[in-house]
Amino acid sequence: MTENSIVKNCSQNSAPNIAIVGIDASFGAQTDIDRVERALYLGKEQGIDQTKALQSVESLISLSVERMASAAKLNVADIQVIVVSAQAIAVDGVQVLTELSDALILSQTILAQTLIAKKYVVAIIGVNSGISTGANASEVENAQELATISFDQSFSCYKVANGFASLLLTSADFAKQNNQPTYGVITAVAHSMGEVTSKNIQQSTEQALVNAQVTAKQIGFLEVSALGDAQAVQNESSALINAYQGESLSVAISSARSITGEGAGFSQVFGLLRSIIALQQRYIPAISDWQAPQQDQLSLWQSSSFYLPTEARPWYPNSDGSKHYAAYSCLTEQCYSHIILSEYRLEQTDVRFPVNDIRKNGFIACSDLHLVLVSGDDESDLQQALDELDSVTRSNDATPSLNDIAKAQYQQYLSAKGANKFTISLISESIEDLQKEIQSAKAGIANAFDKKSAWKTPKGSAFTANPVSTDAVDQNISFMYPGIGATYVGLGRDLFHLFPEIYQGVAALADDIGSSLKDTLLNPRTIIRPSFKELKQLDLNLRGNLADIAEAGVGFACVFTKVFEDVFKVKADFATGYSMGEVSMYAALSCWQQPGLMSARLAQSDTFNHRLCGELLTLREHWGLPELSKGELTKGEIPDELIWETYTIKATLAEVEAASIDESRVYCTIVNTPDSLLLAGYPDDCLRVIKKLGVRAMPLNMANAIHSPPANKEYSDMVELYTMAVNERINTKMYSSSCYLPVPQRSKAIANSIAKCLCDQVDFPRLVNTLHDKGARVFIEMGPGRSLCSWVDKILDHQTSIGGESKARVSVPVNAKGTSDELTYIRAVAKLISHGVTLDLATIFNGSIVMNK
Repeated sequence: MTENSIVKNCSQNSAPNIAIVGIDASFGAQTDIDRVERALYLGKEQGIDQTKALQSVESLISLSVERMASAAKLNVADIQVIVVSAQAIAVDGVQVLTELSDALILSQTILAQTLIAKKYVVAIIGVNSGISTGANASEVENAQELATISFDQSFSCYKVANGFASLLLTSADFAKQNNQPTYGVITAVAHSMGEVTSKNIQQSTEQALVNAQVTAKQIGFLEVSALGDAQAVQNESSALINAYQGESLSVAISSARSITGEGAGFSQVFGLLRSIIALQQRYIPAISDWQAPQQDQLSLWQSSSFYLPTEARPWYPNSDGSKHYAAYSCLTEQCYSHIILSEYRLEQTDVRFPVNDIRKNGFIACSDLHLVLVSGDDESDLQQALDELDSVTRSNDATPSLNDIAKAQYQQYLSAKGANKFTISLISESIEDLQKEIQSAKAGIANAFDKKSAWKTPKGSAFTANPVSTDAVDQNISFMYPGIGATYVGLGRDLFHLFPEIYQGVAALADDIGSSLKDTLLNPRTIIRPSFKELKQLDLNLRGNLADIAEAGVGFACVFTKVFEDVFKVKADFATGYSMGEVSMYAALSCWQQPGLMSARLAQSDTFNHRLCGELLTLREHWGLPELSKGELTKGEIPDELIWETYTIKATLAEVEAASIDESRVYCTIVNTPDSLLLAGYPDDCLRVIKKLGVRAMPLNMANAIHSPPANKEYSDMVELYTMAVNERINTKMYSSSCYLPVPQRSKAIANSIAKCLCDQVDFPRLVNTLHDKGARVFIEMGPGRSLCSWVDKILDHQTSIGGESKARVSVPVNAKGTSDELTYIRAVAKLISHGVTLDLATIFNGSIVMNK
């Protein structure tokens, strides 16, 4: 074989179609594949000492093969094991490749001959145990502080990565015939031997794409090797940039080395494993601590088709329904290989998004964050249960792990379901944490019983002596859908990975769900990490386009709702929407047959792109201001003269009406609480009213003129926009601010209710009090932020403050900007459980990425 020769794929006439039917891995403290997968998604390790060498490598290899064989229901004796390692390892019946270049010809030799011709199953295991990267101690310490890859201008060196990565491979035909669980498919491989040059890498990459019969723009994610050597960086990056010519910012680049560091044979196989996991789990992985490309290559990257994500984000379905493809750029000092992978789908040709194609993982189940439940029938029972739990955590014998304790308490909770009146929800990340929460709970619940109140901790542990939902049949739950103004960059980024059960249901809502959820706006694609100032500006740009945030708001309302309905099995007895949240309510509760139709309608809507937003043409006509032509402003552009602003102020409606009696261009658009509201209109006029009131005002930077008299000019267009075929009536009573009554689930009734709501002033206190009077006690905010929850509490407390009867309730947010979705949901669940709400918690305590035959 000559130095520049390109080895084509395994079969001369077709792609190899090698199925990955088993995965396993461990590195540092990540002792199983689920903890490894969690670290990969988060882009960080958890309490790992990477300098510690693996013990009993031979035993680890044998156990890994046994685990994969067990899941696939295969005999270990039928599996040919190949180990890629720079160390001498002796395992009976195992072939060890100590020359890393040998591993790359697996695509030509082992895979072709063994998998395709002989129908064998092969386990490929990459191992590193105690091999140094050549860096000195100070360099490794610096690398641990800022873990990124060698493509980054801040890169110093890689730390040492000790671990193993295992893959179980067979022919796709064999996997199909034997009903094997399949994580992904290798569709093509091309590689070059000899001196590794930029030209050879580019040729191999282009050949692999040809062999796979895909174009560069079909690859959504590319795993790179990013070796520590400067020349290797230059060769790999420039070759890939030249080979992947296509649409700008269309292909994500990442590298597992940003998390693990360098680990010889381990890293080589682990890169392929990481690519398969991202493909199977349908997410785009991040580069840890990525800042910017090396300065001398910056212009090349900016003109490329690549982007470098700084956080993991969902990988939404392709709009044309095609499969996802990923690629692995595998580089060593001796050779180069480019591997093309495709996602594996269940074969159901009649359904684009089969509901049983749920790709589970153990992300929450193996989290360091644990929910520990303690139940009892009275204070004495609870105090005794806390003492017993505390004793378990301080056992002189081997103390159970926090995970084991949490699961044991969960089983006790399930066994006593319905028998116990009270439940304490404790949140902790370690045994020491749990001990502190227990001690706090002992005093906290005593005080709660004494004062008939609630107890909580900064971590989110919760208890109440007055649970509001004790009837398992009618739990009096209300879903509240916030307006669109709270949408922000990064909204809901982790939800599809936390709750993979919702992916297919959400994907089926629209032909292009990524566009509907405004993927490129909420998850910016960049070459350089956005600064805080840039992210803030992106948020402002979002708020400036009513059609975009309306569509995103509706889409994510569906996402939040499906988490509760499909994962926690909670259905709403009542529902309402705040402002445009009413649209979200009808879509999220499946009132419309095809809510996805709204995407195109909003994109083409003059009302929401030009008349009540953008150029504000309706407002200009109503006030007799100089006209602008439709389309004169580009999307999100702010006009030179600001003619509309919305301010939040502390005042009563009566005070505002008195202060604005002579102002024809000032309106109270929404009453949030009895003493706070939104004032909107012509900025100078609004500021005069605000000055007269003597209050502080915060501008919301939202130039849209809904909930005002001028909006009535668009009433008929709104009715047309929101007139869509409906499904059979649901049981949830949906209350509207258009009439403060339940809206019939009929097409015209819904459309007119939305139009009236968006033209009229919203009285949120009236809406909340109406729901409470009808029996709602549990208020769950189905959207970003916790504004509605805060207002519900203030509104219902106001009735008590003016001499009314105390109004029992619990309000629960499910999203908080700046707090992880995982922690926010664990806190929400803890609070709901403490109030007696029945939830299915299986996904919190159980789950694994491992698929069993």
